[in-house]
This record gives sequence, structure tokens and C-alpha cells, in this order.
Amino acid sequence: MKRKDKENLKSMSSEELKSHIRDLEKKLFRIKFKKVATPLENPLEIRSIRREMSMVRTWLREKESDKAKSEVIQ
Repeated sequence: MKRKDKENLKSMSSEELKSHIRDLEKKLFRIKFKKVATPLENPLEIRSIRREMSMVRTWLREKESDKAKSEVIQ
């Protein structure tokens, strides 16, 4: 994933990140489903999607923990 893509994702809101995760999950499901029927053109695509999902989940947890910390402080 390119640096600009990472920066764009990191600047998204929590709702946008959740929506992006859902889209990635659907994409991963479709790719895995295709993999059963026919060989994939790019098998490393599965790995890249899983890694992107984990990055987005990490940023989402950071945002949620920051939000929780700010609520506790106030």
C-alpha cells in the first residue's frame, strides 16, 4: 500500500473506516470464492487485503481508545 493511501485511510472518520473494512471483507470473500473455482491471477492479493484490513482495524481501535480517553479526562 502506498504512503498516500495510508495517509488518506488514517485521516478517515470511524464510520468511514468501518465501511471500508466491510468493503474489504466483501472483496476478500469474493476472491476466496473465486479461488475455489479457478486459479487466481494474483494470489498475493489475498495477503494484501488481509494486511490492509488489519491496518484499518488498528487505526479504528486507536481512534476509539483516544475517544474513550478524552471522555474519561473530561
